[in-house]
Amino acid sequence: MALWLGVLLAAIASQASAFNVYKIGGEAGNPWQTALSFEPGTYSVLDGEGSAVETRPVGSNVVYPTWEDTLNEIVEDGAWMRPFFVPPDLNLAHPDARTRIARGISNNITTSGSCSNISTQLVQVAPMFDGDPNTAAFFNVSTNENSGIQSRLYVQDSIVELGVNYPINRIRFYPRLGTENPKIDQLLEAMGEPRLAKERLGEEDFTENFLPWYEVSGANGTRNRIPSHCYLGTSENRWFSRVSTSRVDAPNDVRLVSLSEETENLDVIVDIRFPTQQFQWVAVRPLNPIENWEIAEFEIFGQGFVERAVYTTAVLDFGEPMAWGKIRWNGEFNEGSNVIIRTRSGHDPDPNLYWVPSNIENEPTQLDRVEWERGDQSVRFTTLDEEKWSFWSAPYALDAGQHDLGADPAVWVDGTPILSPGPSRYLQVQVIFLSSLTQAARLSELEIQFAPPSAQAIVGEIWPQDASRIEATTFTYSVRPTFAAGDAGFDRLEIFTLTRAEAVHEVRVDGVALGADFAVEILDDRIVAALPQLEGADDTFKLIEVEFDVHVVRYGTQFQGWVFDSEGDGVKQLIDPGDANVDFPGNSLGVRTDELGSNPLVQVKIAPNPFTPNGDGINDRAEFRFQLHDVSVGRELTIDIYDLAGVRVRRLQQQQVIRGLFDESTVVPEWDGRDDGGQQLPPGHYIYRISLDTDEETKNRLGTISLAY
Repeated sequence: MALWLGVLLAAIASQASAFNVYKIGGEAGNPWQTALSFEPGTYSVLDGEGSAVETRPVGSNVVYPTWEDTLNEIVEDGAWMRPFFVPPDLNLAHPDARTRIARGISNNITTSGSCSNISTQLVQVAPMFDGDPNTAAFFNVSTNENSGIQSRLYVQDSIVELGVNYPINRIRFYPRLGTENPKIDQLLEAMGEPRLAKERLGEEDFTENFLPWYEVSGANGTRNRIPSHCYLGTSENRWFSRVSTSRVDAPNDVRLVSLSEETENLDVIVDIRFPTQQFQWVAVRPLNPIENWEIAEFEIFGQGFVERAVYTTAVLDFGEPMAWGKIRWNGEFNEGSNVIIRTRSGHDPDPNLYWVPSNIENEPTQLDRVEWERGDQSVRFTTLDEEKWSFWSAPYALDAGQHDLGADPAVWVDGTPILSPGPSRYLQVQVIFLSSLTQAARLSELEIQFAPPSAQAIVGEIWPQDASRIEATTFTYSVRPTFAAGDAGFDRLEIFTLTRAEAVHEVRVDGVALGADFAVEILDDRIVAALPQLEGADDTFKLIEVEFDVHVVRYGTQFQGWVFDSEGDGVKQLIDPGDANVDFPGNSLGVRTDELGSNPLVQVKIAPNPFTPNGDGINDRAEFRFQLHDVSVGRELTIDIYDLAGVRVRRLQQQQVIRGLFDESTVVPEWDGRDDGGQQLPPGHYIYRISLDTDEETKNRLGTISLAY
């Protein structure tokens, strides 16, 4: 009996300390493509030692896709996900390539001709984009034939829609080539790679139908908003302009950038090369045609990484509300590219609401998904269901979430806290790759840590919400939990302070100050306060308050907070902003600072001044103390010393810095009275300049410093 009871208690203890991990990529992870499906894989339940004891399925919306995959590729036998690299021999106009991101209802090809007869037009132009060199889009100059085609369609643009921008540097097109042509071998040899195989050609030759007068152009998808179909055009998002049939040398749509214009072409195979440009649409049109012409294949080539690729998982359904712990990844990053990783969470399998305009201005009609699918594509729209879903989180810092390969992965000492609110049942992860032609980041794996929540809900707020830039402010951080049956509870409150708090005056639970038995730890960027164990109905709505002093160095600093059980699974539950304390009206975790936009270098103090570098151990070095505000990315900071003639004698420091308090011995720049060559300088007055490079200009602080012996 005792043995049985011991085993049961051990099992309960193990279950209480368990947490869960959903992994994409890497060893034993769900394949990257699996997360883009109606069955996005499984997650692992881990015991207190980090060993998997169970796997459970992850659900998703099975009615329609909720994921997005825009031009990512899996390379090295599934080891890495990266943006798609366009090889130089890939014809992007081929159906297999151009329809990777399907747009509209026309197989990603269209024309600038009349919208009323679009179906017939597409039948006419489609053969030039079908990948078959033995079929052709043939145009007869006579308007008496091809009665199904609107008169003079032949002057219109034939357009390839690639879905997104691709790096393009070459366009090639040609008529049907036949083996009966005595010069066929020379023509094929002159094509360059990728070269047509002679075996693919028919016998009859139509090279006399080559196009002597043409314009080839392209349009960028970032700079232009062009609908996916002519019927979807609006005054704000216009369809391609129809080329006038009533005038010679009619202009083209101004959004199309001309790449090549020729009225006396003599080449059967037109091969246009140009510096790489980003295009979503590529078009060709005849210029004032005077005889029959055809294009058998219109080919588009490029080389390099696509500039933007998006990977968004399906809505991941974990079956019950979860507290989100950390997110981490293993990636390779470089200066020529960027990666945005972010999350959002919700309480419903669909993040969207569906709408069409109504007869009342600014009061649209809400539809269900099925009704919306049947609605008019030119006017229907979606919005985020803000009551049930969070917005996308701020991007996670790449270095903060990078997996430490030297650490035990089961312990989760690495990773960065998930910023999306919880507890919630549903989660989505999005990765956006921003690349140059030659450089792109890549990811081998990504993991989400989560667990059953400590509390059903936890709201917090901070007061006051206005702080000084030049001195510490006393804040009260209030938290109020709501517990449901079975919630694990917590005994720790962690508050992110950005800079080191100067003091914690008091921690209170329902107005009663906690004694010395409940320790408070002040770290460089946060406070961790011990609490009595809070759980169950008796502790619901208890008010927890922490009163502390901290210096705010960034406008809009968010004092994010978490609660957790010090003996639990290690997953910390994020505190949501809300009305935690009726005495304070803020309902927010953010604070503002005064003097936004002023010089970020403030409170510059040189001490001692004068100083005496004579080697006696007293005042031998001058310290440069200052505060740096509102700098959220690394900027170059330089401290120079000049003599009174304006000659620089010493450069003390040149480094990348972000906001902070440079007033502690470990981070304070010092001057020992020597020049750049290490020679002792003579006594006297000197000028210092502290310089900070910003996007707009260099910010400076100047002053004098005296050296004496």
